[in-house]
Amino acid sequence: MTRITRLQLGTFALSALLGLSVTAAAAGVGAAALPSPNQVVQRTAQEILSQVSSQRVELERDPQQLYALVGKDLLPHFDFDYASRLVLGPYWRSATPAQRKAFEDAFYRFLVNGYANGLLNGNYSERNLQVEPWRGSAEDTRAMVRTQVLRPNAPPVHVDYAMVRTKDGWKAFDVSVEGVSYVMNYRNQFAPEIQQKGLDALIARLNADAAKPPAKPGGS
Repeated sequence: MTRITRLQLGTFALSALLGLSVTAAAAGVGAAALPSPNQVVQRTAQEILSQVSSQRVELERDPQQLYALVGKDLLPHFDFDYASRLVLGPYWRSATPAQRKAFEDAFYRFLVNGYANGLLNGNYSERNLQVEPWRGSAEDTRAMVRTQVLRPNAPPVHVDYAMVRTKDGWKAFDVSVEGVSYVMNYRNQFAPEIQQKGLDALIARLNADAAKPPAKPGGS
């Protein structure tokens, strides 16, 4: 089985998470005009990855530009509130409103940092992504978009996106890489840390990790 690290999980997921940005514009036309979930993934993944490829030198010199690019396109079109609830599980219910907001913000910065770091250190382009046809109907409110990330001299990585149709268009709430759910992956990682040190300590650690500069391409 392919071993997927946290960095790879975030990087493989990035293209479709950013791809959700086309839905907001289409939503104003009406539900019937919404692009299908696989079209959402395909179109904007190509656009974003093309931008990153063409601006790689500038982005490596100033990663804050990439953080801003990822954040601008990702935040409005991924359901971080719902994903945060799923990741924390029972600890969400026991958390105060202030802790919930602090975790959501820290988790968001943590993920954006990981995605950006993966893009700067990986060889990804719009040519690496293959999106399978969607078999759903126009009446569906949930969808699973299945894709493959092609890699040189290695088997493709299967990435599935769980999406929900909202009034603002299709949004993702979970990503599975080679069958490993992003929600469950982080839930299993964070639960022991919360048990041992508490939720506030986890929030502080996520903020500290997010503040670290990305590793240089080819570095250790």
